[in-house]
Amino acid sequence: MNKNTVKAFIVAIAMVCTSNLTSFAGTTNDEATASVKTKISQVSKSLSFNIWVENVASKKVVVLVVDADKNEIYREYISPKDAKFAKTLDFSNLNDGKYTIEVLSSNVDVIDSKTFEIKTNQTVNRDIVVAIR
Repeated sequence: MNKNTVKAFIVAIAMVCTSNLTSFAGTTNDEATASVKTKISQVSKSLSFNIWVENVASKKVVVLVVDADKNEIYREYISPKDAKFAKTLDFSNLNDGKYTIEVLSSNVDVIDSKTFEIKTNQTVNRDIVVAIR
């Protein structure tokens, strides 16, 4: 073999090793997050949301609700022992504003999130009364 062939072979091996390390590091984190399945859905135009979490596996998972200023409104930990988690959260007692429901893994990766806004609609009725003379 000549020197150029040996150099090309060494460069090719180095590239394959680097590519395998990069994909291994990325796959480990993605697989752990991808294994957790979630769904956050509003309950038929109400101020309640259903939250489902499955396949927690060996990770701790947190359900977190925060307001627009990142103030914590609600937090619940889901144990890795739980195969499934389902809960309905009622937000009818909250003030008007923007809120976010987040499902986070133990290393604070966002698995799923939903942002919503509460607005109070007020109907104003105005009447005219004409004085009779």
